[in-house]
Amino acid sequence: MPDFSVPDGDRQAGLATEFQRARTLQMEGALHAAQNTYEHILAVEPGHVASLHMLGVVYAQTGQAQKGVDLLCRVLEAEPNNAQAYFGLGFAMCKLKQFAAGIECYDKAMALQPQFAEAACDKGSALIEVQQCAQAVASFDLAIAWRPDYADAYVYRGNALMGLQDTEVAIRSFEAGLALKPEFASGHLNLGNALQAQGDYAGALACYDRAIALRPQDAMAYSNRSAALKHLHRFNEALHSCERAVALAPGFAFGQWNRSLVRLLLGDLKAGFSDYHSRWKTERFQPIRRQFVQPLWLGERDIEGVTVLLHTEQGLGDTIQFARYAAVLAQRGARVLMEVEPALFDLFHTLPGVYQLLRQRDPLPAFDMYCPLMSLPVGCGTTLDTVPSGVPYLRASAAKVAQWEARLGSKSRPRVGLVWSGSSTHQADHLRSVGLARLLAALPAGYDYVSLQKEVRPDDAAALQASAVAHFGQDLHTMDDTAALCACMDLVIAVDTSVAHLAGALGLPVWVLLPHMPDWRWLLARSDSPWYPSARLYRQQRTGDWSAPLQQLGADLLARRFGPSLLP
Repeated sequence: MPDFSVPDGDRQAGLATEFQRARTLQMEGALHAAQNTYEHILAVEPGHVASLHMLGVVYAQTGQAQKGVDLLCRVLEAEPNNAQAYFGLGFAMCKLKQFAAGIECYDKAMALQPQFAEAACDKGSALIEVQQCAQAVASFDLAIAWRPDYADAYVYRGNALMGLQDTEVAIRSFEAGLALKPEFASGHLNLGNALQAQGDYAGALACYDRAIALRPQDAMAYSNRSAALKHLHRFNEALHSCERAVALAPGFAFGQWNRSLVRLLLGDLKAGFSDYHSRWKTERFQPIRRQFVQPLWLGERDIEGVTVLLHTEQGLGDTIQFARYAAVLAQRGARVLMEVEPALFDLFHTLPGVYQLLRQRDPLPAFDMYCPLMSLPVGCGTTLDTVPSGVPYLRASAAKVAQWEARLGSKSRPRVGLVWSGSSTHQADHLRSVGLARLLAALPAGYDYVSLQKEVRPDDAAALQASAVAHFGQDLHTMDDTAALCACMDLVIAVDTSVAHLAGALGLPVWVLLPHMPDWRWLLARSDSPWYPSARLYRQQRTGDWSAPLQQLGADLLARRFGPSLLP
């Protein structure tokens, strides 16, 4: 550092030189060196406003956002009309996740400095964080109007459009930004995410590869790349890409979770479920994470005489699939409390191994340890050869079965229950659901077909009304009702929904129609399931093409290839 104990003019010149050196270091990304230089300037001249300003920004950039806020507020006390200081303060506030305050600062910056494109762009990013994506698009549009060559604004605008599920327009916005700034690694990453959401996995892969070429240490790009490779059925490459992501960032929970999905799909259940537990550290799962003062059980201690709470965490199908572990823990001597969704409560009274059944949000009795349902395979050391596969482990109400039998009337032909769509809010529903008209066209005559759907989408309503399929959706109040109706069927045909799991848990013959990229629990290239011995799997050969599985399913129905309970 230079000697500042010199005449005032020379001293000010030296400060100016040091300030410019600090700014250069800051712009080059050498933030800690820049911080040291700004701090040295302020040690010599505590009121050096420009250094207070830039040091506040550096603090925000290096994870010291509150210190940054404090310095920037000092700057604004001295210079209340400093638009750049308001801009920096908005950045620091957003680093503290105080997005509303950050947005207010950006507005003040724009009021003080006309056509402040950077403030409009950063305001748009803050609006995305508070789920105000339409307002964010408007803010990015303003930034672009003020600065038409602003590549960052185009790319971040694409993120807002993705939040509005306007994927086509988002892709065009990403592409516009990248045309202006081809070296923008995050832009390639985000374009890859948009293309993957659209089902263009090869295009997504090319984008991730470009992002990695520009930023080789980008763990997120490697992780997202693995998902594209998985959809392209390049599974070993997908696993390698996950491994690279985790190697680059050992604490990267999303990378570990992505790796778990590949490992589980490949049948490596022990390692896969171990990785799957990392879901609780991801943004996707943190909102539903349950935390108790009692310790989490993952198999590390004996549970003889221990009261263990098992709680639901995701969908109804997941709860049905993993409820089988209650009996496993009971056999080890645990006193099992199980919390389930209200829709499953009546049905789960038949589940073996449960000492006390609870509904979600019921007051919890005393317990010693707890485990989320889908972490039970970790504690139980489940492998492909040790899946607890005894069925049935759920049973339909005999009284309700009798009621349904009476409503269905005397049976002269085999009954086949149908489920052709799942929840429209499921992120992969467009891949797993089959239109009813398409399904009915593949089904031969000679059967009584019964809808097991609770809800029918508008697109399927006309086909249902024009068919001879019996539908009782308004009377399927809980899964206990659906289970009883399923029990009246000789066969259940279902896409990958909770009813497929229900039929499997009831030990009923169930044929499951699977998309080209199945959920991990159905594994790969096999027509049976280790989880449900009564299941038969029909798989797409190409994404979106149901012709092959439906043709085979129809042929098997025509040939009566599904069990001795059917009429000859």
